[in-house]
Amino acid sequence: MYKLFILAISLVLVSSCKKEVNEVDKVLLTDIVSLTAYEEGIKSGVSLMFFHATWCSICKEQTPAVEATAKDSALSAVKFGQIDTDNQKAITDKYDVPGQPIIIMYKDGVEKHRLGSGQSQQKLTELLKALL
Repeated sequence: MYKLFILAISLVLVSSCKKEVNEVDKVLLTDIVSLTAYEEGIKSGVSLMFFHATWCSICKEQTPAVEATAKDSALSAVKFGQIDTDNQKAITDKYDVPGQPIIIMYKDGVEKHRLGSGQSQQKLTELLKALL
């Protein structure tokens, strides 16, 4: 009986430690893992594709602005994707992405903006709102 009591208490403690995920904590960047998925993501509406590499320090500096832009409720109609340039050579070759970080914005499959590093959330938001 004592062991059952300890087990019950342990389960209550463990279950109370679960971190609740709220909408602000969710990252809204979809990992694009194929050329087909990329082309599907850009073909209609407005989309932002963020090309990066996991080892790239400049990419890591750009990531917070891209993620904050993706969380902006005024941009809920925009599709946000991220592409690891080391793992998606078919995409980088077809869409002429020679390095990283690169941010490409599309409207209905047509490239509208291609940006390098150092972009602010404000600039990304302004450009996307103009495309909506």
